[in-house]
Amino acid sequence: SWLRSPVYTFLDYCATILMKITRWTRILLLIVAVALVGCGTQEDEIPTDTVENAGGTPQPTLPPPPPAGKAIVADGQLASPYPSLALAFGGGVNGEVLTITVKAGDVIQAGDLLALLDDTELQRAVDDAQLVLKRAIADHEQALQQWERDVADAEQTMAAAERARTTARLEYSDTSLEEARTALDRARQAEKDRKWEYDEALMAWPPRPLNAYYDAWQRAIRDRELAEMRLADAEDSHSASYLGLDTYEEDVAQAKRNLAALEEGVAQSYERAVEDAESQLAQAQEALEHAHLTTPWAAIVLSVDVAPEATVSAGTPVVTLLSIEESLRFVTQNLSEQHIADIYPGQRAVVTLRAFPETPLEGTIEAVVPQVGEAVETDARFTVHVRLAPTDLRLLPGLTGRAEILTKD
Repeated sequence: SWLRSPVYTFLDYCATILMKITRWTRILLLIVAVALVGCGTQEDEIPTDTVENAGGTPQPTLPPPPPAGKAIVADGQLASPYPSLALAFGGGVNGEVLTITVKAGDVIQAGDLLALLDDTELQRAVDDAQLVLKRAIADHEQALQQWERDVADAEQTMAAAERARTTARLEYSDTSLEEARTALDRARQAEKDRKWEYDEALMAWPPRPLNAYYDAWQRAIRDRELAEMRLADAEDSHSASYLGLDTYEEDVAQAKRNLAALEEGVAQSYERAVEDAESQLAQAQEALEHAHLTTPWAAIVLSVDVAPEATVSAGTPVVTLLSIEESLRFVTQNLSEQHIADIYPGQRAVVTLRAFPETPLEGTIEAVVPQVGEAVETDARFTVHVRLAPTDLRLLPGLTGRAEILTKD
C-alpha cells in the first residue's frame, strides 16, 4: 500500500529526474539549496545589543561602551527651561480681588488678564490728580499772563527812566556856568575901567563934571554884583542838575533790575506746581494699571492662590505660572556616564512621547549637565536636555516619553 501512495509516486518521479540530469547539474542545485537555507535563518532586525536603554536600572558591572553608529535610548519627560513663578499685583497696590480670569491648567499668552483688583480708590486718585493738574495749569497760565503784564510795565518804566535820564543829561551842561563866569569877569573889568575914569576926572584941570563919571562907576559896581549873583545861581543850578542826574541813573538801574528779575523768575513756582501735579498723575495712573494683573509671557497656570473677593496686600501671590515662552525641553535625568563620550550638544535626537506615540519629534541635544552632590553607587548619572523642533502637537510639561539619541547620523 505504501508503494501505491502519492508520496512514493512523487519521490519515484524525482528519482527518475535526478537519474536523467548530469553530475554537474546536481552539484549546482545543491549549492543553491544551501544558500537559500542560510538566508532564511538570518534575522531582519538590528541585533538587540545595538540599542541600549540608558534609563534602566544600573548593573553591578559596567557594560562595554556602545560601538559607533548606535542609538542611545533614555526615558524622560517634558519640562520648562524656567522655574515656576508666583505673580502678585505690582506697584505696591492692595485691595479686594474682584475676579480671577484663569484656572489651573489654562494655557495663556503674553498680555492675557489673570486677575482684576477693585480699582475704585485708584480711579478716584487718578481723577483727583487730573483735577489738581488742571488747576495747576490754569494757575500757571494766569501767572504767565500776569508776568507778561509785569514785564511790559517794567519795560515802560525803564524806558521812561531812560528818557528822563537823557533829558537831564541834556539839561546838565557847563555852558551857563561858563557864561556866568565870563560875564562876571567883564563886569569886574568894567568896574575897574569906570573907577579909573572917575579917578582921572577928579585929577583933571580945569575940573570936569564928576556926576557922570561917578554914576558910570556906580553902575559898573552894580553890574559886577549882579554878575556875581548870577554866577552863584549858575553854580547852584549846576550842582542841583548833577544831583538830579544821579537820581535818573538810579531809576534806570532799578528798572533794569526789576525787568531782569521778572525774566529770570517766569512764574517758577507755578511751573514747579505743574510738574508736581504731572508726577502725581503719572503715579496714580501707574497704580491703576497695576490693578490689572497680566501675564508677561506665554505660560501654563499651575495654581490660583487666592479666591475672588479676597483682600490681598502688596506682594501677595495671586497666580503661579510656568513659562512656555520658549519651546519645552525633553529632559532625562538617568543617563549613565558610559554614554557621555558619545553625546554632545548639537547632536540629533528623536523623541517619542507616550501621549503621541505615532508622531516622533525631532530634537537637538542642548546641554549635558552633571548631577553634582548625588550619591553614586555604580557610575555617575547625567541630565540631558533636548530642545524640540516646532510642532503643532499640544505639548505640556510633565508628558513622558523616550528619547533616541543618534550617536552617528
